[in-house]
Amino acid sequence: MSRQGIFNLIDRGQSGTWKSRIYEWYMLVMILASIVPLMFIEFHPVFRTIEIVTVTAFIIDYLIRWSTADYQLKKGWLSFVIYPFTPMAIIDLLSILPGLNLINHEFKLLRLTRMLKIVSLLKIFRYSDKITIFFRVLKKERQVLLSVLMLALFYIFITALVMFNAEPHINPQTGEETFHSFFDALYWATVTLTTGAMAICVR
Repeated sequence: MSRQGIFNLIDRGQSGTWKSRIYEWYMLVMILASIVPLMFIEFHPVFRTIEIVTVTAFIIDYLIRWSTADYQLKKGWLSFVIYPFTPMAIIDLLSILPGLNLINHEFKLLRLTRMLKIVSLLKIFRYSDKITIFFRVLKKERQVLLSVLMLALFYIFITALVMFNAEPHINPQTGEETFHSFFDALYWATVTLTTGAMAICVR
């Protein structure tokens, strides 16, 4: 297969063929599989197999995209120099690095390694049309959404202020302080707004 054909395979926007769609779904499965070990505290042997398979897939995908960078960036040989510094390439690299950690799982930086693995979820942005459309809508309607955000923040602040001053500082049932600080009231106002919004969505 030519480099142009490989580029069409990994970039469905260029071809839209069933092969490119299969590749897209395959990578989505790899991304989701890579975060499965993060949902468990204990380490199971099968997780090592999952890590090897997913990291191998990520490395191959990274190398393929790098080798066809000129088709994507359209800057000639300079594309191969620029590509590793593009946002998605950096995300790809960060999702690969934790899997190359061959040291003992009791190593003190394990927590940091697990956190870096979460970066692989950002790769979904490349493969999901719905997420891409969602961000386009956010960009298009950013003024309206910003107004809604400002209104929500104002509501939270006012509610927190009312709660902090209207509620008794000492809970008569427990004898403890109702709010240790204004930030506690701000937290509860945020939780109240979020819970209310979720209840409305459920209905």
